[in-house]
Amino acid sequence: MVSLSVFTSEIRPAESLNKIIATIGNQSISELDFDDAQDKYQKLTKYLKNEDMRKSLRTRIIDFLIDRAVVDSIAEDESIQVNEKRLESEIEKRMEFMGITSRKQFEKAVESSSGMSYELWYTELPYQIKKTQLMQYKVPNHPPSDKDIRAWYAQNREKVGFEVQYRQIAVTPANDSITEESRIHKEATEIKKNVLSDPSSFGLIAGSPRNTDANLRARKGLMDWVSSFELYKTNRSVAVALSSVPVGSISEVFRDERKRYCIVKVEGKRPTPLENVRQGIVNLLSREKEDENFIKWVRESRSTVPIQIFDDAYKKENKIPDQQETFTLD
Repeated sequence: MVSLSVFTSEIRPAESLNKIIATIGNQSISELDFDDAQDKYQKLTKYLKNEDMRKSLRTRIIDFLIDRAVVDSIAEDESIQVNEKRLESEIEKRMEFMGITSRKQFEKAVESSSGMSYELWYTELPYQIKKTQLMQYKVPNHPPSDKDIRAWYAQNREKVGFEVQYRQIAVTPANDSITEESRIHKEATEIKKNVLSDPSSFGLIAGSPRNTDANLRARKGLMDWVSSFELYKTNRSVAVALSSVPVGSISEVFRDERKRYCIVKVEGKRPTPLENVRQGIVNLLSREKEDENFIKWVRESRSTVPIQIFDDAYKKENKIPDQQETFTLD
């Protein structure tokens, strides 16, 4: 719902070099803002959920800008500030969580996981930080029903239907150079040949310095029983590799999210009951609903922020009474 108010200004059409499209609280959206947003909106379209594609592109972009301005306005009222220092702190926190120390490697990991260019991801980061904080205490939480949980479990049994025990060997490149990547790939390939010729040697090699992950090395590479569902959330590449490997067999060499060359051996598999993964399914379904719930909350919050619309095409398409006249920025 958009609250409307009359705003008039005496100007000549020739002066409309940067017309105001809308004002949201103390912010304004101009034609120049619209032009700047077009490219970003087009790049983000495949990531934006619940977009009404029946609406014109112009209306969708204006709604995109209005929604972002509403979020900015509410975040400001809630004293949520995102400056350069806050952005760097967030990046450092994510790098630590991912076990990455190289900024260049982090940028590559972001592009791989998000499907966006790092530059686009970085421009979205302030909005995502505000969204996360507002979601915590402003957006109503609607947990999935038991019916939804059971339906998801039934449809995704191959992901959550078993627990796995496995050993892992990880070999980490010292840097991003082609020479180092080639050396490490050769080392991983040689390890693969060794364990294929003598599968019983997997634990010995996993517990030796050839396994560069100290945590894995300390327990001879053994990862005790874990549901494939939980593993998929934390180590997707490992989960994918294990899904096609029979008990007692060894995977191909693959690269994980931390850019390490890895080999895994399946020690055992067993069925996983629903109750063991229920909370994980709840979390997953809740995350899938986050965008839907958030954009619904933003649209509802429009009624709490003073909004004025001056764009004729937008007003006509959305059946807004023609009560405003256009004005320009100086």
